[in-house]
Amino acid sequence: MKKAIGIQFRSGIKIYDFQQKSDEVQIGDQVLVETAYGEEVGTVRYTSKEVKEDKETPLKDITKLLTEKDVDRLERLKNDHLGYVDIFKKKVEEQGLDMKFVDFEFSLDGEKVTFYFTADSRVDFRNLVRDMSRQIKKTVLLRQMGQRDEARILDGFGPCGRPICCRNFLTKMENISMDMVREQYEGSRNASKVSGACGKLMCCLAFEQKGTKAVKKESA
Repeated sequence: MKKAIGIQFRSGIKIYDFQQKSDEVQIGDQVLVETAYGEEVGTVRYTSKEVKEDKETPLKDITKLLTEKDVDRLERLKNDHLGYVDIFKKKVEEQGLDMKFVDFEFSLDGEKVTFYFTADSRVDFRNLVRDMSRQIKKTVLLRQMGQRDEARILDGFGPCGRPICCRNFLTKMENISMDMVREQYEGSRNASKVSGACGKLMCCLAFEQKGTKAVKKESA
């Protein structure tokens, strides 16, 4: 068995295991790791997870634990280049692409910019990448995400008045169905009553289902 740390990236709620070589890394730290998209910064969500050793697909090491100076640099890079948002939106409009800007972030060396967007279907953004790279003189990546991931990035509050679950504590997205709505709510429900900030069915319908079943069983 090996110890692993779980790292979550800005692009999605899924958490990935990386090898934990010391106890120096703590929950909430930001780290630099190598991924299929190159070096990316992620946030540590758990530590000391026991995992079986797999020789065919061994856990990757983290490249670097970010210092306070590194974190400040990333924030400064983004704040100094907020004009990239307007450039991105203008290019999208000029090319007639059906996509909505969500966020952007820099790589630690400042040479790569990743733009996150939502769209109802797949988008051919190859020309957009070329145009953006040419204008801002950086390596440009585009990452499509779902509406729930968009809500997690933008943050906010749910109908319950509490911070949205996907931002606050959820570590995976559950499949949520209308059957859960019918089981937990008596009678018909207005769609807005069971929809979260993202416009999708509320995440809490999934993890509260067991509790609802237990209460109904006790009261039967």
